[in-house]
Parts: sequence; structure tokens; C-alpha cells
Amino acid sequence: MRIVCCILVVTLLIAATKFDVSNGAARKGGARNSSSAASSSELSRSNGTPANQNRDADAEGSVPDSSEPSDPYAAERLALLGTAEAFLKAYAAKDAAAIASQFAPEAEYQDSQGHIFQGRKSIEETLKEFFDEHPQAALEVDIESIRFLSPDLAIEDGSTTCTPAPGQSAHYSPYVAIHSKIDGKWLLASVREHAPSGKHLHAGQLRQLEWLVGDWVDQDDDSVVHFNCQFTDDGNFLIREFKVTVAGESVISGTQRSGWDPSSGKIRSWTFDSDGGYFEGTWNRHDASWVLTSSGVTSDGHSASGTSIFTPVNRHTMTWQMVDLTIEGTRVADSEEYTLVRLAPKPEMESDAQ
Repeated sequence: MRIVCCILVVTLLIAATKFDVSNGAARKGGARNSSSAASSSELSRSNGTPANQNRDADAEGSVPDSSEPSDPYAAERLALLGTAEAFLKAYAAKDAAAIASQFAPEAEYQDSQGHIFQGRKSIEETLKEFFDEHPQAALEVDIESIRFLSPDLAIEDGSTTCTPAPGQSAHYSPYVAIHSKIDGKWLLASVREHAPSGKHLHAGQLRQLEWLVGDWVDQDDDSVVHFNCQFTDDGNFLIREFKVTVAGESVISGTQRSGWDPSSGKIRSWTFDSDGGYFEGTWNRHDASWVLTSSGVTSDGHSASGTSIFTPVNRHTMTWQMVDLTIEGTRVADSEEYTLVRLAPKPEMESDAQ
């Protein structure tokens, strides 16, 4: 029965996944997980000094006095730069509560994917989730301008560059922040990020599934299920190769390609197995798990559909279970819960000198 379930799961594009809470983006279904990968990390400012402020600093690293007579808001401008510095320190410390305290109680944050987080509590929760998943995230900022509409209202324009972890791809996002002075204190009333002009978001959206990358295996006494997953060179697709071996003999293998579908706003997958079956599925985030629902045609022409649930155990282990499987309209019992382990990378050998 286990062998049959393995084959069915793989064939349905369901039994492939592996979990690695990487230091990358993620982003979370959508930006809420973290995935908001990187949306929570792109929230504002930098892990260091705001870029424009840094460019204006003198050789000793001090910020020049901008209190020019021609600027009636010079003092308020410096006050806003002070809030930016406090934001940076909190971000570097991964202190979600300290960052959220800089937002007004009913503030609104919209990430570059259009997801909206309403209120200080919601903003703190999504930041905490992101920092838990990406403890090495770094954020750089370029504050392009600060404009005052009144002594109590200012608009900040700039851009952020988030690097979820050292060595991983950065995510660039322009933003507009509205500051409101409430009871003598500047607070963020609204932060809106925008998709970079002329740039497609496919690669950034797909990085929500960056935890799939690597070699994964599920093995018992009679069967081995092996998967390898890697990004394409342009980062727009994930390619997963899978193989099921029983008693040392290959039973089935295949390829899955996953990518961002801008028309539906979902990550979709297409799978083709070595026997001629093909399936299409959609990924969604549910609490701590990723859910892949797919349907297609088996190699013998039978329609089939099912749902797989992938849940992390730790950075190198995940469980998956197939539920709601039907073949030709007939319901098949849910599978047992399986465990996949991410294999350590093979050691690199230096090539022999020529």
C-alpha cells in the first residue's frame, strides 16, 4: 500500500515537496507568510543608515546640519530622520514590536504584491513572522525625498532593497510613506510599496517556495522517493525532478515546473511523469503548511485529483500527506503522513590541476 501511495502521490505532483525554512524570502500564501517573503522584510528603511542620509554624511560619519533658513521644516525633517534611525536599529535587532510602535494604531501597510495589513497589531504580527523565518534579513533604503504638506503631515518617497539572507537574491521595491504627527510624535500612518516599473514579479513571487530547493528523500525498507529541486537560471521557475525506486528498480520518474501565474495571482505547477501522465496544480499557504491541489490525467487515461499538505518539522525535515484523492470520481483513502529529509550537499572536489 505504501508503494502504491508513493506512486500516486508523485504522479499527482503531490509527493514531491520538501521544507527548508531558509533565510530567504518567502513570503510568505502571498506576502502574509513569509511569504511573505519578502514583503514583510521590505517594510521600510534599512539595516543601517538611510541611503541619502549616508551620502550626506561627512568623513567622520556625522549627519550635516540641514537647518537652513530657507527650509521652514528643517527641524521636523531632522526629527523624521531620527525616526528612520530608530527604525533601522529595531530592524537590525529584528524587534517587530519596536518597529510596529512607529506606526499609528490604525496605520495601513500595503506590500508590493497588494496585500494590506491594517493596524499596528497586524503589522507587528507579520513582521514577527517574517523575522522568525528570516533571522538574517537585511534591508537597505534610499530616501529620495521628504515633503511636508503641513507641520503635522509629511510624505516620504524612496525605495528599499531587501536581502532575505546572505548570498540570496535581493528584492527591490519603491515605496511611499505618509507620516502624521500625533500628540507631538511622528508616526507612520500609511506605507505603500509598489512593483518596480518595467520589472516582472515572477521571480520574486516564486521565492515563496525557495524552501523547496535541494535534495530530499523519503525511504523505508522497500521503497525510496527522491526529489531534487532547483531554480532556473532566470529565477522564474522551479524545476523538480522526482524518482520512485522499489527494490532497487525505478518505478516512475518525472519533472515538475512551478511558476507564478499573474492572471490568477497564484503559484502554479505542471507535472509530467515518465509513463505519460500529466497534472496541473495550485499552491496556497494555510497556517504553517503549504497546500498543493492538483488534477490531471494518469498514463492510462483516468482523470485524477488530490491535495497534498506539507508541514515543516524543522529546517531540514517536513511531513506530507495526500488527502481528498479521487480517480475517475472514486474516492481513495487518505495516505499516511510521510516524512522527507533534506540531504546535505555533496562535498565539492577541487579539479585536478591541468
